[in-house]
Amino acid sequence: MLRCSGLPFLPGNTFQDIGRSKFHKSHHFDQRNQVCILVDAKRPGIGGKPLLATDSPEYTLPSLYPPSYGPSRPGWLEYDRQVLCFYGYFQESLGNVDRIPYQVRNVRILYYLEDDTMQVSEPRTLNSGIPQGCLVTRQRIPRPPPYDSEFTSLLDLNINHTVQLFDRVYTITGCDDFSRRFLNRLGVAVPGAVEQPRDPATELRQQQDSAKMARRPAYKIDTLGKFLQYDRKVLRFKGVWDDRGSVFGDVHELEVLYHLSDDTFEIKEKLPVNSGRDSNGMFLRRGRLPKSFDHLPAMGASTPVTVLNVVGGGLKGGRYLNDSVGIGKADGNYYRDADLRIGARLNVYGRMVLLTGCDQFTESYYRESYGLEDFTPLYGYSAPREQFVAGRRTERELPPFNGWGTHEDSEGNCLTLEPKPPKINFRKFVVYDRCSLRFGARMVSKIQENNDRFFVISYYLSDDTISVYEIPIRNSGFLGGEFIKRRKLALPQQDPYAAERPAYYGPQHFYLGATVRLQDHQFHITNADIYALRFMEQHCEEFPLSNLGKIVRKLRDAMQPQYKEYVAKHMAKIAQVKIDGRTVSTITYEALREILIELLGERIVDQEIVTLCRLFSAESEQPEPCDRELVRSAVHAELNRALWSDLERTKEHIYHLEPTGAEWLTPQRIRTIVKACKIPLDCALVDKMLQVLNKNGEGNISMEDFLTMLNPAAVPSKPIQPLNIKHDVCHFTPYRVTGKLVNWDELLAHIDLERTLTNQTS
Repeated sequence: MLRCSGLPFLPGNTFQDIGRSKFHKSHHFDQRNQVCILVDAKRPGIGGKPLLATDSPEYTLPSLYPPSYGPSRPGWLEYDRQVLCFYGYFQESLGNVDRIPYQVRNVRILYYLEDDTMQVSEPRTLNSGIPQGCLVTRQRIPRPPPYDSEFTSLLDLNINHTVQLFDRVYTITGCDDFSRRFLNRLGVAVPGAVEQPRDPATELRQQQDSAKMARRPAYKIDTLGKFLQYDRKVLRFKGVWDDRGSVFGDVHELEVLYHLSDDTFEIKEKLPVNSGRDSNGMFLRRGRLPKSFDHLPAMGASTPVTVLNVVGGGLKGGRYLNDSVGIGKADGNYYRDADLRIGARLNVYGRMVLLTGCDQFTESYYRESYGLEDFTPLYGYSAPREQFVAGRRTERELPPFNGWGTHEDSEGNCLTLEPKPPKINFRKFVVYDRCSLRFGARMVSKIQENNDRFFVISYYLSDDTISVYEIPIRNSGFLGGEFIKRRKLALPQQDPYAAERPAYYGPQHFYLGATVRLQDHQFHITNADIYALRFMEQHCEEFPLSNLGKIVRKLRDAMQPQYKEYVAKHMAKIAQVKIDGRTVSTITYEALREILIELLGERIVDQEIVTLCRLFSAESEQPEPCDRELVRSAVHAELNRALWSDLERTKEHIYHLEPTGAEWLTPQRIRTIVKACKIPLDCALVDKMLQVLNKNGEGNISMEDFLTMLNPAAVPSKPIQPLNIKHDVCHFTPYRVTGKLVNWDELLAHIDLERTLTNQTS
């Protein structure tokens, strides 16, 4: 008969060997074969589940010893990680608590074969109200008296048997497959599983839960799908709120936003500049907008689910139901996307908002969803706010100008307590910085001596200021120099002390032949520099007197009735000149001026005549030849005046730039040398010096000639009197017109009257 050790009788092992052999796991080493015994220990875990798919409980590696001759292995090694699992229950008396005499609690009993220990645990049940989990920790459990000297063994556990563990009696109702096979191998018959009794506490709990839930559950609104579909998609409308009926009311321009993801509204107000309203522009914060609003809802009035108290309170005899049909539930009657359209009125908590327009996305949404096609905005409500003001506010009347400072400064003094400096047009300043138009003019006066005075009028495009400089003339009795400081000049015949800003001179007021009045002095413009003429021709839309199309159109209209007779009359003034190997019919500037004045009289001005002569010039714009000796004398005079004597350092710098000793350098290289060596020569004088220096066929300058030009001691030059470099050396004349011959053939071809008359006669 088997002893109570609970272990089977296997070959090579005895009950005494397994129960009495006490080895530590660190001793599991075969000294004879020098191998670890645990290397082939592949055994199943709890419940008999194999560690690998190919493993089975009967699978063992072949032994190195014959049967019955191998060393005996301890039980904790033979049955390592093998656990038997049994299912059962026990009854717990409640003492008639809450009409339940007892409750049935399910347990799981684990029997560890390696050391005959047991563990009892209770599976957790949701909302059971009792602590669950491990009831008996893993240990060897003694039998009940009078056999308390022995421990509970494997043979005490079987289906439909009761076992007492400490003070509780457990009834076993089932086991797993591994436990059934293991007991069968021991020769123990294992009956089938037994049905567990019903638990009264569980049934009562289920009845209470079913009483709370309605037969037809309330519909749950799932907003996640709508949120994912319409996230960041907003319907945008333009709206107005007419509040002119109240005191100090006005028409407010609004932006109505409808968020499709959660059917909420958000309204923003477009505040005009300097509106004086203390607001951040938020008219209505984001939320659902009710169609009718009487009072604020009470706390808990709006809930997703309504609970109905059917019988009474508490768990004893009472139950609760969900309102599945929505009896008494208020929808709130909120605005939705179907209620929005152009021309609709929204009641925003008592404020009527009229929708006047929408954006492109809103149009496409309503076109696809609702089939709407008419999205014509209401233009009458998008007019400036001044149209809606009942009593239009009059403009602020400024006091008269007192003569101190400028009109802009005086306006800032009257508008604010802390005046700010007038703002300038920074964009215009950046574009036209250092750009000025210079005109030559003579004074028109009743005094004969003033008529011989010549002036240069500079108009600065960056800030529309004007300065007048008088050219000094010897023995004229006038010193010359600055005549009018740079500033804005107002047009004549204006009240200087008026409250409004006066009109100032613009660039269109200055042209050849114009007469301007600057600070009670009258000037007649007779000349202009090349830059001014080119600028007016390039911007002919702003300067109509330099617009070639308008000038030619005026000539065509005047010459059309008498074209052939007029051309034949002035054929004597036409001369044939060879230019670039071809014969061209030309006419002088003076002759063309006489012809045009005879034809148009006062309808043509000198600016238009000069524009024609420049655009149809028969001469190319070549720089005038300079006098080499004059340039040499000017260079030597400037070097001697600056006490410059660094010629050797200049030669050394040239050697570092050109170690090969090049004899010819480009003009740009020469300019770099002049700036690097700080040679005291003006840029205009350097340009003239580069024109007179010896050049080769490629346009490069001779280094020997350049160094000779910078050495006054090598070849002394003639002394000259002090001169103005920019005026005397550069030959600057602000009243010079490029080209003295006009291409007559090209001018007539541009007028294109001969072909027109030929087509009309034919």
